[in-house]
Amino acid sequence: MKCDIRREGGAVIFAPSGRIGVAEAVELRNRLFPELTDGVTDIVFRMEEVTDLDSSGLGLLLAVRNLSADIGARLELRGADARIGPKLAAIGLV
Repeated sequence: MKCDIRREGGAVIFAPSGRIGVAEAVELRNRLFPELTDGVTDIVFRMEEVTDLDSSGLGLLLAVRNLSADIGARLELRGADARIGPKLAAIGLV
């Protein structure tokens, strides 16, 4: 799994690729959470290159949603395909 992280103004943009399972969710959490600080206004997940999410990946996204609320940022998930969209919808992320 690869994940590009960049800042654009007050936005932090994450672009992971591949499958997000247990190991990947732990790695992403360790990379993402330090970036999510006060002053971040938008958190964008670009999901175009994500091929699958298991419960750990979904849990990570829920944790990011909760953290975004804590810091007053807006969370946006972009580009989830037909395989991932229903999983995101089932937990209220889309």
